[in-house]
Amino acid sequence: MFGIDPVTLSSLLILAGNVATCPAHAPTKINIIPRTEKVQYDYRQTLKEIQNYSTDTVDPYGFHGTTITQGFMKGTVQLEHSIKFSHYVDKKYGFVCLWYDEITVKLHIDPTIVIAKELYKDKCMREAILGHELKHVRVDREIVNKYAKSMGGKLVKALTSRGFSAGPMKIERAKEVSKKMQRVVAQILTLEDRKMSIDRQERQREVDTLEEYNSVDNKCPDFKKKKAKLYSDLLR
Repeated sequence: MFGIDPVTLSSLLILAGNVATCPAHAPTKINIIPRTEKVQYDYRQTLKEIQNYSTDTVDPYGFHGTTITQGFMKGTVQLEHSIKFSHYVDKKYGFVCLWYDEITVKLHIDPTIVIAKELYKDKCMREAILGHELKHVRVDREIVNKYAKSMGGKLVKALTSRGFSAGPMKIERAKEVSKKMQRVVAQILTLEDRKMSIDRQERQREVDTLEEYNSVDNKCPDFKKKKAKLYSDLLR
């Protein structure tokens, strides 16, 4: 939160006919920064251990089938934002003006691909499962880029209609009004974040189709006998 310091003022409050007006200010900077960490890999866990993870994938095998998790992509899309305000205060007349100086939004994904170590040891299965999980990583990257653009557009539209500044107002109202200005930005981003979460879940589920699962298994026909032995304990 800013402090009211008349030493830092950069422009003048104009009084015309005893009516206070706010000075012109530079356009608000809106920075939308999508970022993807380098994909990490986890091959240390056994097939039995990774069955304990809960995922939001809809089982494509139906009610009577049994799904064995061979690998999965874990990671979240993290959203954070910050706001910098600028202000002008005229203590003589008891007025203050506030405006958004800079709004920064960061979207961050940190993908990790987990493959059961028994399957990782087999080159064919490793490559087949890895190819599938990288599709999930690609979806997350597309989603982040899509909503980075959307959030920027929504902020510009909403703040243009409301104005990027507030005032002139009595000095004692500055904190109250600045909180409202922060809340508006937070509400816009929260709504877009919810949309992004639903869109992401739907897009990720589109990757996990029965056809896709069968395609992964069919890439490695020589592994089927070994697979039956590996999976026998898990299917009991």
